[in-house]
Order: sequence, then C-alpha cells, then structure tokens
Amino acid sequence: MIVKFTTKESKILDKDLAIMEAKLHKKFDKFFTTEAPDATVLYAKIVDRKRDYKIELTLTYLGYQLRAEVSDSESPMAAFDKSTDIIDGLFRKCKTKTARNLHQVLEFESTTTKYEEEPDEYMVVRKKQYEFKPMSVQEAILNMNMLGHSFYMFMNKETNKLSTVYRRTEKDYGLIESV
Repeated sequence: MIVKFTTKESKILDKDLAIMEAKLHKKFDKFFTTEAPDATVLYAKIVDRKRDYKIELTLTYLGYQLRAEVSDSESPMAAFDKSTDIIDGLFRKCKTKTARNLHQVLEFESTTTKYEEEPDEYMVVRKKQYEFKPMSVQEAILNMNMLGHSFYMFMNKETNKLSTVYRRTEKDYGLIESV
C-alpha cells in the first residue's frame, strides 16, 4: 500500500508520519493479497478552534472510495486512530456487500416481460444560456446565494478557467475547476 500524506496549514513530525504509516499497514495489509490500494491522509489543524486536529483518510477499494473525516481536540494521533476505525468498518461493509453480490443467484422472469430499453437519445426538458463573466470565487458564491441555488458555474478570473462553486452539507463551499 502506498500512503500519501498531505498537510494543510500545519506541520506534523516525521516520527508521527512513520507511526501513522505503520498503523495503516498493520491494520489494512492483511485484507489485500495482490494489489493493495493507495491511501491518502490529509492532516490539518483547525485554526479557528485553536486546538482541533482534523484527519481525512481516503482509501480506494474495488472502485469504492472509502473516506473518513475526523476532528479531535486532543491530538492528531487520536483523530487518526478514530479515522482508521471508521475506514475499517467501511471496508468490512464494502467487502461483505461485494461478496454477497458475487454469490447472489439472479432470477430471470419469462421472456414475454418487456423491459424498458435505454433510449437512443436523452430528452432535455429545459435549456438555459447565460454569458460567463469573469469573476472571483467570492463573487460567484455571492451570486449563487442570491439566486438560491446549490451550485453556480462561472469563469474564474484568477485562473481563467471554467469553474463551479457548490454548497456542501457542512454549510461551507466547494470549488470544481476544469483542467
């Protein structure tokens, strides 16, 4: 398993990184016989709360993205341990579901039953056009909120790329940019 560590506005000690990587290998290597997935660990110290440590752990398994995001006020290692426990539970759930689907017996109805076929063309029921004016991310978020939408597409004037801002469930915002 290849483990990638990234930090956001914070630093973490090399010995802590080594401990985290060893814990990941110990906990998850036993599940993989051939190809082990890559794991990504994002470590951040939440500035507005002064002493909160946030760990985002992402692991890919059989095409599923297993993700845990945990904050802890004690230490980054406590948050990391909680996130590995969550991923372990998600991994076991995913493994059980995929195994159940592999052994499931499919029952077919008689051939006289008509199934809806996938249409050759999808019908577009509404079309909107508007001019993409270059604006900052903050202006785009303001426009999105004024319209009452959950996303807003715009031309980012800082990067000159087509971008989309969206409202996340945590009451903050996300940004998607074209490559």
